[in-house]
Amino acid sequence: MRAYIVQQQRAREAAYQKVLDNHPIYHMDLIERYANENNLQPAFVAAIILNESSFRTNAESGIGARGLMQLMPDTAEWIAGKLGDTHYSFDRMYEAEPNIRYGCWYLNYLSRLFRGDPVTVAAAYHAGQTTVTGWLDDPAMSPDGLKLSLEGMKDGPTKTYAGRVTQAYAIYDAIYYQEASSPDAVPVPDGQ
Repeated sequence: MRAYIVQQQRAREAAYQKVLDNHPIYHMDLIERYANENNLQPAFVAAIILNESSFRTNAESGIGARGLMQLMPDTAEWIAGKLGDTHYSFDRMYEAEPNIRYGCWYLNYLSRLFRGDPVTVAAAYHAGQTTVTGWLDDPAMSPDGLKLSLEGMKDGPTKTYAGRVTQAYAIYDAIYYQEASSPDAVPVPDGQ
């Protein structure tokens, strides 16, 4: 019986280590600073960054999004205007500080628009606010017309993205932002 308990404990610890390995966090000071300034949960910001760029500052998408939070040129320029950033340059989106600052401002904007619902905000970050506003009119995707139901969303990249973000959000919150983090407190994703 003791051997079984030890084996189970080792399995839990190995699963926990795998979750840690798959959920790194870099630039925590910037994430926490700009998340707090924008009334966001740092764990949610970290989940967005993980899914957008895997914490690579030099990430660039095929459609031109840049940096940790994968900001598009038009979106970054619009945010610069809203922030009154007179030193804006899209090339700076490869730098952690302005990218996280802009990305957190934009997440706050979406959060206010979509009542802070993590699934809806993540979907809007991925697919755009206009697309998500249209989805909210579809009772299959949004029974209450206020937030998206992950289960009701049509299969596709945005549903996958929103699911991954919300799962990573729960994991980051459990690992980095709970008082006592232990292998038993961390949600282990299916297949890990």
